[in-house]
Amino acid sequence: MLVSKELFLKFIKYSIVGCISVLIYFLSVFVLVEHFDKDPIFASTLSFIIMTYISFLLNKKYTFGSHFSYNQMLRFLVVSAIGFTLNFGLMYLVVNILSLHYVIGELITTLIIPIINFILNNYWTFK
Repeated sequence: MLVSKELFLKFIKYSIVGCISVLIYFLSVFVLVEHFDKDPIFASTLSFIIMTYISFLLNKKYTFGSHFSYNQMLRFLVVSAIGFTLNFGLMYLVVNILSLHYVIGELITTLIIPIINFILNNYWTFK
């Protein structure tokens, strides 16, 4: 088997937490853009921060079953900063350079960033 059962189950848990986080993220972006008339890039940035905090708490407890440590939190923030930079760059590219609707940018970031974050969090943050 190429992937161990334990790693597969961990990825499933990570995906469930990710789905919850993404729902919170999209809801935040939607409310900020559509109801508060905020710029999509600003909305995406603020929503990413909210999502990151919730994701850390859920992944720490549910996915990786670890107790709080400042080292893990710092590593999670580094991984999140990488994801944030990718998120910002992709959103900027899609919205400002390609002039596409912000939802397309959100879909692209949702497909790419979680895979990168899982790999980094599994093998570095919560190892």
